[in-house]
Amino acid sequence: MGQFYGGLGPMTNAVLWVEVVVFALFVGLRLYTRIAVLNSVGPDDYLIALALVLQIVYTVFVTIATTYGLGRLFAEVGDAEVYSVAVMYEVFSQVAGLMVIGVGKCAVGGFLLRLVRHPIQKGFIWAFLAGTVFITLFASITVVIQCIPVQKTWNSTLPGTCWLDFSKVGLTVGSWFVVADFSFAILPWFVVWDLNMRRKEKLLVACGLGLGVFAGVCGIVRTVALKGLTAQEYIHDTVPMLIWSATESTVTIMCSSIPVLRPLYVRFRYGSRGEGSSGHGSSYKLPMYANRSFRPHGHLHDSHPGPKAHTNASRHAVVAYNTNNRSDESILRETKGQNGVTGGITKTDQVEVRYEVYSRPVV
Repeated sequence: MGQFYGGLGPMTNAVLWVEVVVFALFVGLRLYTRIAVLNSVGPDDYLIALALVLQIVYTVFVTIATTYGLGRLFAEVGDAEVYSVAVMYEVFSQVAGLMVIGVGKCAVGGFLLRLVRHPIQKGFIWAFLAGTVFITLFASITVVIQCIPVQKTWNSTLPGTCWLDFSKVGLTVGSWFVVADFSFAILPWFVVWDLNMRRKEKLLVACGLGLGVFAGVCGIVRTVALKGLTAQEYIHDTVPMLIWSATESTVTIMCSSIPVLRPLYVRFRYGSRGEGSSGHGSSYKLPMYANRSFRPHGHLHDSHPGPKAHTNASRHAVVAYNTNNRSDESILRETKGQNGVTGGITKTDQVEVRYEVYSRPVV
C-alpha cells in the first residue's frame, strides 16, 4: 500500500510517534517516582499506564490508516475501496483517542481525590468523573455504530441509514473535556488560596496543581478542529483533529505528572545517600570554617569526653534533607482549615543538622 502513503500522512505519523515517546517518558518517570521514591502507587497511576497503552493503540491505527491514504485527497488516492479502508482505521483510532483522553481526565481527577478532603470538593470531582466516564463510553460506542449497518460508517456507498450526526456528539464531548480540564485546574486555587501560608508558596502549589489549563487550551483547539468530521475530504480534513487529540492527551499526562515528579527532582538535585523509599533523606556536607563566627542553633556534641582545654577543633555540619515526598502528594491533606474543615497545606521538608567535632591535642 506504499503508493497511497503521502500527503499529510508522514507529518501526522512523525508528530504522533514523537508524542508517544514524550507520553511514555512522563509515564515512566511518574511510575518510577511512585514506586522507587515514594513507594505509593495509586489508582491514578494505573489509569496513567492504561492511557499510555491506549495512546499507542491510537497511534498504531492512525499509522495503518496513512498507508491507505490518510492525509491525502480522494483524487490522490483514486480508489474508493482503499479510501473506505482508510476511513475505517481512522474511525477505530477515534475510539482509542476518545478513550485515552477520557482515561487521562479520570487520572487527573483521581490524583486530586488524593489531595482534597472537603466533602463538597470531593463531590465536585466525583461528579465530573462520572460524567467523563459516561460521555467517553457513549462517544466511543456511537462513533462506530452511528450508521446501520456499521460498515456504512466508513463506506457511504453501502445501502443503509445513519441515525446519528456524530459531529454534534464530538462537539459535546470536546466541550465537556475542556470544562473538565479547566475545572480540575482551577479547583486547587480555591483549596490553597485561603490557607495561612506565604504568597509565594501558594503560587507554587496552586500553579503546580493547576497546569491542566494547558490541556484545556489544547482541548479547545481540538474541538474547533472537529469541523473536519463533516468535510467531504474526510481523511484529509480530519488530520488536525487527529493531531490535536494526541496532543491534548499528551499534555494532560504531562501536566498531571509534573507535580508528582517533584520528589524525583529533589533526589536528583540533592543526591541519594542511604535513603530509601521509607523517607530517609539524602545528605550533603556544608563546611563550617573555624575562622568564621557561627552560633549553632542546636547542640554541639564532643565525641571525646574529658578535658576540653588544649584542643584545636574543626567542625562541619551534615545536613540531612528529607526527600520523603509523600507529603507533596498530600500537600492539601491533614491540616485544619480556617473553619475547622480538614484540608490545607502540610509542609514536611525536614532539615537535620548534626555538628561533628574533630579534636586533636595542641602540642
